[in-house]
Amino acid sequence: VLPYDSTLRLGVRWNWKRLVTGGRPSEEWVLRERPEYEVDWGRDVGVVLKTGYGTRGRVPAWFESVGGWGEVVVIADYGGEMVLGDGGERVVKVYDMVERGLENPILGGLLGHKRVGKYERLTAAVGAKDEELAGGLSKEFGWELDALKFIPGLEFAYQRWPDKKWYLLVDDDTFLVETSVKRFLGHFDPEEKHYLGNAVGDFRARFAHGGSAVILSQAAMRALVKENPKALKTSYLESLDEVWGDRLLAKALIRVGIYLDERYAYLFNGEPPRRSKIRGDRMCSPILSFHTLPQPEMMRDVGEHFRNVTEPVFWLDLWKIYGVPAPWRWDPEMTKKTIKDPKQREEMSRIVLRDVKSEWECLAEYNRRFRASIGTGWAWGKPEPDVCVIFRSAPPFDSEVDAWTLDWDYVGPVDEAVYTHENVASAQDCMEKCTEKAFKTCIAWTWESSTGRCHVSPWMIVGEEVKEQDKVSGFNIRRVRKLERECPTFDGYESRRD
Repeated sequence: VLPYDSTLRLGVRWNWKRLVTGGRPSEEWVLRERPEYEVDWGRDVGVVLKTGYGTRGRVPAWFESVGGWGEVVVIADYGGEMVLGDGGERVVKVYDMVERGLENPILGGLLGHKRVGKYERLTAAVGAKDEELAGGLSKEFGWELDALKFIPGLEFAYQRWPDKKWYLLVDDDTFLVETSVKRFLGHFDPEEKHYLGNAVGDFRARFAHGGSAVILSQAAMRALVKENPKALKTSYLESLDEVWGDRLLAKALIRVGIYLDERYAYLFNGEPPRRSKIRGDRMCSPILSFHTLPQPEMMRDVGEHFRNVTEPVFWLDLWKIYGVPAPWRWDPEMTKKTIKDPKQREEMSRIVLRDVKSEWECLAEYNRRFRASIGTGWAWGKPEPDVCVIFRSAPPFDSEVDAWTLDWDYVGPVDEAVYTHENVASAQDCMEKCTEKAFKTCIAWTWESSTGRCHVSPWMIVGEEVKEQDKVSGFNIRRVRKLERECPTFDGYESRRD
């Protein structure tokens, strides 16, 4: 029989999974009043928080953001204590997992390895209290030392908490939505081998992206740490050269026959809330995590928004949580008083400006930004106290399609999934690129007036005001409304559309 990590076996498994896996698993478990497997966060869940000397300043904000969580162990490439709170209300021990890993006898003859030498240089600088040098070294090669923390960190967590049902490995710039994660875990039997996360990598080692959070069940941890010491030793050896610790972990699990369950990868998220990519296949699905929160104030802000939620959070909830009006839900009845001709109320184009306090400011914005650049046939009004709306009140514009926002970006950072049109003359033309039949997957668009570029995207983000002052952004309203109408209709989902 071929070993679990045989390239041939992995290739066959990869192609077979792609062939037989159709659609997505049911999500009815999300809104069950009583989960199939009860999860007590403080008793059943152990959290391994991974940091480093160069990023240790994030840790206090992480603890502030999550509030009164249960048991958390902090692992790093240095050791010590961290005082939390202005009054020193809590002292958290930081465990040096690189040192612990290098104490493993399997590495006894390899302590001259260049990665070990880098760790020793950092340790010497920290010991000498040379903050400038230690910070520079951490920035230079701290990411390399990260791979040395994974296996000893999880081994330490299992020895510390041998009876936990679930083990969560998170980065210091990762926020977990506790209500969503708790309901998610209640769907699984912890006595079965579960390895869950956001899938990345090729077929030889599909692994859970560490920044989006990694979840292991009791059975999976037991199989890795307690029942297969040989596989663990191999991972210690590989940690000296492996680039990514999360891939190292996946390879260790594969050796004991545990593969990443990719059916739920879309629930894990590697972006901050306002830049989270809300795709058509997950609008009404729960969201488990946020990532890329490197500044303490960013982490605290996320904590303020999500720490006290009492129900699972869905991707579409991000609009409501951040107080951003969802343009595709704009009620035409709100605009009747601003359009004199009742025949023009049904079909109109809209550009939404926020934080405009007075009618005079709204009129000034209309005159300054729109009359000269877009042309005649527009009206303006204030349907809400802080909102200014400018309307295109003549055909062929269609209220089912048009909702524009100036100096905002609903597409976000552009990558290979975003199609960019060059030399696009206007926001109207860009919108039409998104809504034309050739782009069936387009959800949001952004037009840059200074470059003439039009970005059409298969996702939308909540976004925020942009500094460039040259962007107009909007949605394929018909598509977004259609996707929302197709959300599951079992009890509980309807409230997401309020």
